Amino acid sequence: MGRLDLDTVVKIETESYEFPWLRRTFEDCLTASYECWIGELLGREEPDEIIGHGILNVKADEAHLLNICVKKQSQGYGFGRDIVGYLIDRSKAQRAKTMFLEVRRSNGIARELYDSVGFRQIGIRKGYYPALEGREDGLVLALSLDGE
Repeated sequence: MGRLDLDTVVKIETESYEFPWLRRTFEDCLTASYECWIGELLGREEPDEIIGHGILNVKADEAHLLNICVKKQSQGYGFGRDIVGYLIDRSKAQRAKTMFLEVRRSNGIARELYDSVGFRQIGIRKGYYPALEGREDGLVLALSLDGE
C-alpha cells in the first residue's frame, strides 16, 4: 500500500464498516513504517482492482494484526483468508513468535476466520470499540507462530 492507494483503501473501509478507520489513521501507519498491504485481483482486462487491505505491525517477537478489510462485493470468496495468511507469513519471516489482534465480539464472520487459522481468545477489552449504542467489547486473540 502506498499513498496513491489511500483513496481506494478509505473507500473500501468506509463501505465495509460502520466505524471505519480514518484516512489519517492509514497515513499514520504508512508514516510509522507499519506493513501496509493491499490485495488486488490480477490478470483481468481491466486495471488491477484493489479488493482489500491489511495492516501489520511487527516489533521484537510480536506481530499485531491491526486492520483487515475486504470490499463488500468481494467478500465470501476467501480473500480475507488470503490476506490473513499473507500477514501471518510476513510475521514469521520477521521471526515473530506470536500474532495478536482484537475483534468485535459481534463480528462472527471474522471470528470464524481467525478461529479456522488457529487464533485463540486470550482476553477481553471491555468497551474497546465504538458501537451505535455505547461501546462494544473487543476479544483479544493470539496465534502462536512457533513451530508452524
